[in-house]
Amino acid sequence: MEAIILLCSVRRSLFPTDKDRGAFLGRVMTGIRSLLSNQTGFAHQDNYHQFCRLLGRLKANYQLSELVKADGYLEWLELASSFTVQSIRNWQYCTNSIHYLLALWGRLVAAVPYVRPDTGVQGHAEALEKQVLTVVEAYIESMLGSVEMVVNSDGGLDDPLEDDGSLKEQLDRLPNICRFKYGDVAQLILNKFDPLLNQYRQALGHIGSSSTESAPADVSRQIRIIEGQLTWLTYIIGSIVGGHSWSSAHLGDGDETIDASLSRRALQLAQCVDYRLTQSNGVGRADCKLEESLLFYFQNFRRVYMFMWDQVSYLSMLNIMHHICVTHFILY
Repeated sequence: MEAIILLCSVRRSLFPTDKDRGAFLGRVMTGIRSLLSNQTGFAHQDNYHQFCRLLGRLKANYQLSELVKADGYLEWLELASSFTVQSIRNWQYCTNSIHYLLALWGRLVAAVPYVRPDTGVQGHAEALEKQVLTVVEAYIESMLGSVEMVVNSDGGLDDPLEDDGSLKEQLDRLPNICRFKYGDVAQLILNKFDPLLNQYRQALGHIGSSSTESAPADVSRQIRIIEGQLTWLTYIIGSIVGGHSWSSAHLGDGDETIDASLSRRALQLAQCVDYRLTQSNGVGRADCKLEESLLFYFQNFRRVYMFMWDQVSYLSMLNIMHHICVTHFILY
């Protein structure tokens, strides 16, 4: 598998013609489709990891327009999506491989604007949109589900939130993927965030000014799970909000409003954490990982929205801050 990765990285100049290079790519994609269909060798952990690297390397070395023209592209896309979803759902066995798969989807969506309409493949953009939403939804669901698995294992499972290297790799690759269908992805996040925040407030109401450790075991466990899930969502929001610049040519109309809607939730959570801390005279402190995720969000928000005065016009900044500070940042 390592040899195949090197072969997929062969330079364009080594092929006599583009036709020869296209034929080589077709053979590679046929082999990948066969592996994905038969799950050949995936029971071996190192082989599995190298195959994830192969998928990530494929798009790094070939343009999307070349992949689209290859025979069986749509089948390859669907199989790659299923493999990614399967890998994400089994995160405990392949934590260090997930970011390679996220890199694949990030590169695919980043290249969509550069694919000409006359490629000859109908519906490739729509197929990519569908698979990207499937991957993002699986990622959010699996990371939220990982919290309960870790809590219930009583130390038997490593917490992916404590693996700083892997967490950073994943967060670095999320913005491109999530902003491809930003409205739909944001709604997925809000549908998870709002109920969790309400549950968090209710759980904190049961323990009053006491610390989580002194609460009944079932309430303490519930708070740990909710805080862990809110930590994941806050990291994801911070990554998305901070993963672009306003000078980007791919920024869609109204994206700043979606940023504001997501940021409002992060600020409401920060207000809840701060209120609990002050009301308990420092006893009722939230999980340190949740506090770190809020700091991560604020760092990204500050970098994007507070350090831009020299990069965009004054009127543009006023419009952005209107959405962020007035329309959506009202804390109830």
